[in-house]
Amino acid sequence: MLLIALVLAAAILLINQTHPVMAVLAALLISYGIVDIYMAKVTEDLDRLNATLLKEREIRQEFFSNASHELKTPITSIKGYAELLENDMIPDPVMQKDVIRRIKNEADRMTVLIADILAVSKLEAHDVKPELMDIDMSELIADRVVAYEPRAKAAKVTLCNYAMNHVHVYADYGQMEEIVSNLISNAIRYNKRLGKVWINAHNENGYMILRVRDTGIGVAPEEQEKIFNRFYRVDKGRSRETGGTGLGLSIVKHIVNYYGGSIELRSKLGNGSEFIVRIPEHGIEAETE
Repeated sequence: MLLIALVLAAAILLINQTHPVMAVLAALLISYGIVDIYMAKVTEDLDRLNATLLKEREIRQEFFSNASHELKTPITSIKGYAELLENDMIPDPVMQKDVIRRIKNEADRMTVLIADILAVSKLEAHDVKPELMDIDMSELIADRVVAYEPRAKAAKVTLCNYAMNHVHVYADYGQMEEIVSNLISNAIRYNKRLGKVWINAHNENGYMILRVRDTGIGVAPEEQEKIFNRFYRVDKGRSRETGGTGLGLSIVKHIVNYYGGSIELRSKLGNGSEFIVRIPEHGIEAETE
């Protein structure tokens, strides 16, 4: 501050030929004002940073609390079934096989849940190293439709692929596969019996645009903003029955944000949903979230 005051005093003397003492006093007052404004700005920035850090801490604590809660369910089931087998409380061989099958299913569910938790953690920590390449999304979508066909048939849902030929985006293949897989999986999971899922993709105005529409249960207006939150489920019972972790759409949103893209939900309760993803076709064009 002293250096600022001396510089200002010299400037005042040169401009106004003021008495040196008056010039120094004026310079001190001005410099105090400058420093005061600067310190107020610094304090404001520090308060904002502190609030952000506290918010991130709360989000992290909530995340791990939810993750622990989600993991308890399959662990409790596995432990209960194992105790029944250990104490010979299921003598019937057919019932034993059924219990073993249930244990395997719960273990598979834990594996998927842990994988999704790690994926979200890495995306939120920006601990991802994408291998960018030119991807033909029409081929990727066709592959995913084939992969999900058995699940769709079991749910009495028809998959309709209308992706245009040679739809391109410069991105990480695994991440684009994650987006398509999660959207198709959700469209099947929350659909109605004899329902349909339409998948479409094309390039437009510098973006790769992916649309996944279904004839499912839809999302109420008050829930549409929450649907991308971690562990949030529109229909908790149906999601648990079909193996949903509640992290799929959160992963999709993080990936889309990473590329500087956008995701939009259009839905009416009881009348299906449509997810529209827009990703810059020539690579990452915005900072990560």
